[in-house]
Amino acid sequence: MPIQYRIDRTARIIEGTWNSTVTIDDLRDYWRVYLADTEVLGPRRTVAGRRDADIAFTGRELQVLVNTLVLPILGDGDWKTAIIVRHPVQFGVARQYNVFADHYGEDLIFHAPHEARMWLSATE
Repeated sequence: MPIQYRIDRTARIIEGTWNSTVTIDDLRDYWRVYLADTEVLGPRRTVAGRRDADIAFTGRELQVLVNTLVLPILGDGDWKTAIIVRHPVQFGVARQYNVFADHYGEDLIFHAPHEARMWLSATE
């Protein structure tokens, strides 16, 4: 699977990594598993590393998936995500997600992984 996560229980941060080509079906499958994991719903803080991903879905597909899968589970939450990008397309998709996820979280986009973790750690 091109998207994986692990939970850093000490830091109370979820570390997600996107690798290779990520389609909307990949993201849907990932979010179904991810949001069903009760340990994920505890910290509600994620570092999302997308620097090695090729995004193969549209903003409209992302919006539909957020509205139909994520929003019903998270509702009005307090999720925080530090999104790490390298390329303009990754930045654009991260910015779209930021708008779509506004109901349940706060997201910031970073180029440097250490800055992303620092911001996320300061939000606890």
